[in-house]
Amino acid sequence: MNPYFIEYSIIGIAGLIFGVALERGRMCFVLATNNIFTAGDTKILEGILWAFGISVLAFGIVESLGIIPVHAAIQGVFPMGWYDLVGALLFGFGIGICGACMSGLIFRAASGFTQNWMQLFGILAGTIFFAFIIFPMTNFLYWILHTIPWLSIKPGISDYIPHEWFGDAAWGPFVVALIFGGFFLILGLYLTKRRFKKISNERGENYKEPIITWNMLKFKEPYSPRLGGLLFAVVAIIVLFASYYTVHKAAYLGVTTPYGSFDTYILAPFINLYNVVGPYKASFLPKISSNWFQIVPVAIPMTFLVICTFAGATITAILGGEFKWRVPRRKMMFVQNFAGGILTGVGARIALGCNIGTLWSGFLMFSWAGVLFLPTLVLGMYLALKFQELVW
Repeated sequence: MNPYFIEYSIIGIAGLIFGVALERGRMCFVLATNNIFTAGDTKILEGILWAFGISVLAFGIVESLGIIPVHAAIQGVFPMGWYDLVGALLFGFGIGICGACMSGLIFRAASGFTQNWMQLFGILAGTIFFAFIIFPMTNFLYWILHTIPWLSIKPGISDYIPHEWFGDAAWGPFVVALIFGGFFLILGLYLTKRRFKKISNERGENYKEPIITWNMLKFKEPYSPRLGGLLFAVVAIIVLFASYYTVHKAAYLGVTTPYGSFDTYILAPFINLYNVVGPYKASFLPKISSNWFQIVPVAIPMTFLVICTFAGATITAILGGEFKWRVPRRKMMFVQNFAGGILTGVGARIALGCNIGTLWSGFLMFSWAGVLFLPTLVLGMYLALKFQELVW
């Protein structure tokens, strides 16, 4: 059987699971951040921390044991650079304005929130703006390869933290995973216990939250943070194993790049994206044209994963009685979400990924890209929250 067919089939199933985890677990970075800043509620953040912790530890184990060889794992390592900071700030501000990150956007749009459809259209517009305006006018590829020394690009194994810290030691990935993954899990456990204690004090009884219930399995109630986080992690693991053991290329989760590639289908009748359409001055990349689409694959497994994720979220929203076309009373939210979507698309392209592709997968790759992306992402979301308080 064709290995690519097997890869796409398994990744499609992973996408359905991902959609279920997003919709039932309400896994959204913006919602998690806003809940903390406005109400001190950490429930959604706990699920994200559990997802990060479990998946990072799992990746460290499989690489240290040689189940996925290091030479295969580092093929997809994102190089870190200044663009992680700039892109994350724009991306964070954009999703903050919209009220949903890429994961939150999927389950909210799949549940019928029309303003988030405007965010989807905005991301497509932002991708086009980046591809044909920012990308050629700034000579973007040149600058990510010729950057300031203290944030210089370090492709491949030189940006692989286990190799940087421990050389070729087989146990290096596990130790790094224990540091990062352990931190996420300990913080998640602490926040969970603190929330339980707070609820217990309010109710005057010892509160315990089940990890899974029959109603959760029937999609009749939201998933617990621990169940949502576990499913999140399982998806990343499935994608890694499916890609390596079918086409022998380790793949990491991403959303904005495969989603942005839909623009190629929209633009195809109007412009030939596969011919040189303008001069490009990077001598080290001969024959590279002046638009971003000509260096990005049109169809990749992650594109199919995004489609299946949307399908999974829609199905569970319908089965759980959550699906309903919702039109905001304040119609200005359509403009707000479209503008925020543009910033989201541009920011993700500058940072070479989003909160899934660069942040989460950055940690799974054991790259500094995820570490750089995280604080500026939070800063961008915080600034967006303050901006909305000031303006609206």
